[in-house]
Amino acid sequence: MKDNKLQNLIKKVLEEQTSDRYMFFSNLEQMRRQCDILLSKNRDEIDSILDNGHDWAQDHIAEAKNNMDQVFDFLMNETTDEGDLDDQSDEEEMVMMESEISEKAKKNVPTNPSLWKKSLDWARARYKVCPSAYCNGAAAKHYKSKGGKWRRK
Repeated sequence: MKDNKLQNLIKKVLEEQTSDRYMFFSNLEQMRRQCDILLSKNRDEIDSILDNGHDWAQDHIAEAKNNMDQVFDFLMNETTDEGDLDDQSDEEEMVMMESEISEKAKKNVPTNPSLWKKSLDWARARYKVCPSAYCNGAAAKHYKSKGGKWRRK
């Protein structure tokens, strides 16, 4: 059974290498496969792992999302003529606006801003480069160790 899955995966990767830009598309396919696998995992288990001092993983995902957003926006702007934008239905525009609003609405905010500020100051005193994933991760871990909590804004 595993051999069959492995053979199918190898076949799929080889098929992706048919163009000059096969690495671009291969990397996209790999990211999609990895995202699907991670999203199929138990969210509570992953949340527990992240809470156990592995906040860096959340920072890496956030940075990867930022990079993907930039590539996506660039390619969408390059491949979409201005005339095509007028052809979009109102429903499509609403879906796009709702998804943008929901992305912005998912921002975590500290429930204790003064403790968060102290944690940031504590981390900034220990790291040369701020802001950075390490500095922010240390601040978040310190904030949580002092009883700080987060809520969705």
